[in-house]
Amino acid sequence: MTIPPERRAILEERARSLARRQDAGAQPFGADMLTFSLGRERFAIGSRYVFAVFPLNDLVPLPGATPPVVGLTPWRGDVLTVLDLRRLVGAPPTALDDLSRVIVIGDAHPEFGVLADTLGEILPIDASTLHAPPESRGDPHVLSGLTRDAIHVIDATALLARQADVHSTTDVVVQPPSTSTQ
Repeated sequence: MTIPPERRAILEERARSLARRQDAGAQPFGADMLTFSLGRERFAIGSRYVFAVFPLNDLVPLPGATPPVVGLTPWRGDVLTVLDLRRLVGAPPTALDDLSRVIVIGDAHPEFGVLADTLGEILPIDASTLHAPPESRGDPHVLSGLTRDAIHVIDATALLARQADVHSTTDVVVQPPSTSTQ
């Protein structure tokens, strides 16, 4: 069943209004986090930053891309950049992984996809109960901490900022060829 673009726009606007941030004064028990596995370890990311999850069917590698970018995949009539977070979070990049799922991440709109082996459940995780991540684990700005159940919590805002920073420093403006003849 194909949804007409007008109806899709209405549905997406309704979803955005329902997913808006809670008031800053509200103190929830814990933020809802989507858990997933990567290698033999479990991770979580704020569900408010998750737009969709889909099975990875096509991945076009990007030779020379800056890690963690590994390629592109088609998604909803567009092209989505795909990241492999194993290096960023300190997981061994050579582990035998399935990496068969893509978690679409963004703030106001989908920005990129993150590879995952399996999806878990949505759990409330209280940031005040997190333990500091081990110092030897990947980028210290990307991991918020570790739960007592050994779930590594990813700081979605730091990950989004990191990728925006990478894009702003690596984007190249290509000048069109000159049309004048000499």
